[in-house]
Amino acid sequence: MAVVHAAILFDLDGTLVDSYGDAEDCWNEWAESVGLGDTFDLAPFYGQKRADIIRTLLPHLTQREIDDHAERVRQAERVRVDRVVALPGAAEVLAGLPPERWGIVTSNDTEVAQARLRSAGLPVPDVIVSADNVVHPKPHPEGFLLGAEKLGFDPASAVGIDDSPIGVTAAKDAGMTVVAVRFRHDVSELRNAHVVADGVKSIEFRTQPDGITLAIDGVAL
Repeated sequence: MAVVHAAILFDLDGTLVDSYGDAEDCWNEWAESVGLGDTFDLAPFYGQKRADIIRTLLPHLTQREIDDHAERVRQAERVRVDRVVALPGAAEVLAGLPPERWGIVTSNDTEVAQARLRSAGLPVPDVIVSADNVVHPKPHPEGFLLGAEKLGFDPASAVGIDDSPIGVTAAKDAGMTVVAVRFRHDVSELRNAHVVADGVKSIEFRTQPDGITLAIDGVAL
């Protein structure tokens, strides 16, 4: 018998939208401006806050300088959304979910998240937990715990869906059932999830009177 889950909390980038072309352009321009070269590999930093990325790359900077650089990148990402697209199945999935039973937990900030959703033609949910709302980013569970609280459900009754290893860890440590979706990480990197799916298009969501059931390849979750 399928388990009825109270709510779904999605990651955004790499889970619902492909925003990496625009994001990489912004980071490439920043990297060139600070002498790190004109091609910057963002992949090792997926899911991390901008300030943490910059601190890792330029550890000699003061906190104020780090914040200034992070704001430069944020402003660039906020306006550069021309190539952001919804990932296959995302629009159909979100259109079929009750709005009071789903939200987004992202390591980005709220303005950028909203801009990317709109550019991709996806609905902006009432609940977006972003870097603006948490002290501890992924892999800490704070974001997923806060998302469940804002939706009004016990985290243990919710499902977290994320494409990154740190996001999977965050949702799992929040006590949620965790679905990893493949985007830019190998299955071996996502093994901490309860199950791995080939994108949200591969997950069947069915709304029930008291929640949502999920199935992957015909197998109930």
